[in-house]
Amino acid sequence: MNNTVNKEEYWHWTEALRVGLCEIDNDHKVIFQLINKTHLLIQKDPESDILYSLLDEVIEYTESHFKREEAIMLASKYPFSENHFALHERFVCQLDQKFDQVKSKQYSMTDFLIFLKDWFVEHIKETDHRIPPYTVGYEADIENELKKIGALSIKQHCKVYLVDDDEGYLELMHDMSNAAGFSSYCFSSGIYFLQTPITNNDLVILDLNMPEKDGIEVMRDLADKKISPTFILVSGFDERVLHSAKQLAESRNLRVAEILCKPIETEEFIDVLTKVHAECNLASIIEKQTENPKSNLQINKNAITVEELKLAFAENQLIVYFQPQIRFDNKQVVGAEVLVRWQHPKRGLVFPDQFIPLAEQHHLMGELTEIVILESIKAYKQFIQADIEINLSVNLSSQNINDLALPEKLGSLLKSHNIAPESFILELTESEILTDTSAALDILNRLRMKGFSLSIDDFGTGDSSLKKLYQSPFSELKIDQHFVKRIEKDTEATAIVKICILLAEEFKLQTVAEGIETQAIWDKLKAIGCKIAQGYFIARPMPAEDLIAFCNKNKLS
Repeated sequence: MNNTVNKEEYWHWTEALRVGLCEIDNDHKVIFQLINKTHLLIQKDPESDILYSLLDEVIEYTESHFKREEAIMLASKYPFSENHFALHERFVCQLDQKFDQVKSKQYSMTDFLIFLKDWFVEHIKETDHRIPPYTVGYEADIENELKKIGALSIKQHCKVYLVDDDEGYLELMHDMSNAAGFSSYCFSSGIYFLQTPITNNDLVILDLNMPEKDGIEVMRDLADKKISPTFILVSGFDERVLHSAKQLAESRNLRVAEILCKPIETEEFIDVLTKVHAECNLASIIEKQTENPKSNLQINKNAITVEELKLAFAENQLIVYFQPQIRFDNKQVVGAEVLVRWQHPKRGLVFPDQFIPLAEQHHLMGELTEIVILESIKAYKQFIQADIEINLSVNLSSQNINDLALPEKLGSLLKSHNIAPESFILELTESEILTDTSAALDILNRLRMKGFSLSIDDFGTGDSSLKKLYQSPFSELKIDQHFVKRIEKDTEATAIVKICILLAEEFKLQTVAEGIETQAIWDKLKAIGCKIAQGYFIARPMPAEDLIAFCNKNKLS
């Protein structure tokens, strides 16, 4: 194969791959949709079992396409069919061999997919484009032969809806959708669109400014009906309006994948549509694949009782994990956030979102926090014995902040274990500092006087952020991951993060950014002056023993 082709992306079908015969072009669109879907999943979850079935599906569709293409050549008396057939046969053999190597771990899935994609790109450009001139006058024969073989199609898990009152733009988006290889359903009225049986798997390209019922109202109605498709928002308004509409949608648990300003560039629209459609299809496939009718997991989640939780307290079933925090300047581990888990004897590892609300509802947070701190103390002693000195960050709830005796309890607890309070950072979200500000300030100030550091978590997401920062004796500001995860592409999120860092510097607070998941986010945060990093890009939460190994591996030489 020509190696120059490898330099081109072509993860989805583009106009550059058109051969000019709709039957072949439509088949190629289907193949490239499947290639792109598999490529996205490899990037998202390279260990997924679904990949094997998708790769098998790729081979199946490839063979089916070749049969259809060969029928076209035979019906049209194409003079080079013998050589063309031989190319197909040789390629299918290569695919089967490489897939066997993939299954035996001798060949990577990524390399398999690149080989498939590059072969198709070159084959289309150098061989398939010869076919169309020979089909003129044989259209009826070709149609009959293709009917015998059957259509090539991928089961679509999501529909594409276009909603725009501008008939010209609606037609343009429809044409661009067709060019990208997708069938779409057009609506010039939000009212009529809402009468359609929309599902959570669907993709909606929605204009904000429409008469009778605008895009904001459409999203509100769907959210009220508990229907949550994925949206691409389009508008000729100021980009700030699009950005705000996206935030509004997300506050109603609706996913906005992209925002596009009019006038829309054809290439940008096709790229965005292809990417988001593949993500929607993929999410649906993963959801269906992971559904296990024999599993009672959801039932078990709902069936957790307060008696079970109390038993977990009594039988020491709660354990703690640690997510490392490292400095941006030298990547030295300086701390770790303590995260509670429930090692249930039957359910397995239960995450806090499944039992913390239950503990809060039954006023058990004081007892739960004490368990977490005791487990943290045990781990801290392990870290000291391993010559690792780091701070541990423990989350407090509003129930803890209502306990006026908390400073004395925590101070005495650490003193009894000969641990300095300075080694522990107590984290509170803005929302935890509730209406009784005087009581909260009483407790927070006494905690600081005992030597504890205090961190304000999820900064910028609560009410009266500046007032709470001004009133309370915090020593650390934790920038909420809602903003951190968006700074790669969102200039307004970047501006908010910069302001948070400037505020922290003025108040002489340490800054921690949580939710860092990519190198690009790391680089941007480092460039704008953040001090400490936390997130999956650095490390996932881990047991104490693993944290010791992580710290030793990342010690400065």
